[in-house]
Amino acid sequence: MRITKYNSMNDILAYPDMENYLRVFYSEYLLDMYPKEAYHLPLARMEQIGKTPWGEPFSIIVDQLIDAVNLILDLRENGMRRAISLWNESEDWSLKKDRKGEKESVFFAGARYIAEEVRKKRRPAVIICPGGGYCEVCFSGEGTPILNYMEVQGYAAFILKYRVSPAVYPAPQEDLSLAIRYVREHALEYGVDPDNILTLGASAGGHLCASQAALAKRVEDTPDKICLCYPVISFTEEPHEGSAELLTGGDTSLRKMLSAENLVTESYPETFVWTCADDDCVPPSNAVRMGAALKKAHVRHELFVYPSGGHGCGLAFSKEAHDWSRAMVEFFKDQQ
Repeated sequence: MRITKYNSMNDILAYPDMENYLRVFYSEYLLDMYPKEAYHLPLARMEQIGKTPWGEPFSIIVDQLIDAVNLILDLRENGMRRAISLWNESEDWSLKKDRKGEKESVFFAGARYIAEEVRKKRRPAVIICPGGGYCEVCFSGEGTPILNYMEVQGYAAFILKYRVSPAVYPAPQEDLSLAIRYVREHALEYGVDPDNILTLGASAGGHLCASQAALAKRVEDTPDKICLCYPVISFTEEPHEGSAELLTGGDTSLRKMLSAENLVTESYPETFVWTCADDDCVPPSNAVRMGAALKKAHVRHELFVYPSGGHGCGLAFSKEAHDWSRAMVEFFKDQQ
């Protein structure tokens, strides 16, 4: 079963618990933008009459909704994907057990079955950490669309739902360390090269990836490569206050230690960083500061500052920043 733009919101919400699943895999904020009086209309019509407060075409969030619903159906109905409860690998993640900030809320979504011929290829893997200011994990634009894109590029792709507030440091970093270790330990099962694991984070997810790479306690928990999309980097210089406050739990003594630009050394993984000059949420100086730290430490890296695209643009297909995904894949391909 697949959802398309010929289906309506009524069709989608007819699935048991679908609205609650969408609060995890999509966004309660975005769901509230769909006019209830138009729930009976096909999504193709809904995208013509819906409006976003920030002026983007409504078709963008409709596309994200379709991606989210089909991911949920692949998990629940189609048997194509699995959401593994990382802190209890014997179980699949359960909506009923999901508690914000608790270990039961942590899961790892990826393909359920890998064909034998694919397993033999030993592909690169990517672990995607969407943003959300350490308050939520935004699957809608920075999770499922990037998962689908990276699979097309030949990656074994996974999305990590990590702990957020009321959990504080080091909970999210522990979750990402566990996810990296899980991929390495199950490399044969997924057809993954255990020495070619990329972590990709957006916004606060970028901070998670950037900090975890330096703070991981074991070598097997460290990524081989990192991609940072309009990332939160510094907690001291032009910080994103919301992310800093929630991750530290208000403990200001942690801010310098968790500023990722202070964590870069010569052994830091090769890194691709990009941002948009018109980002009015996370100052672009965060990415620039990370680029400077990587350059100073002689770490192979690339930094792109696109003229426009704002914040939270994900794959940015309709924006000036749209080329980042191609450039990122090419950057890492050079070293494979």
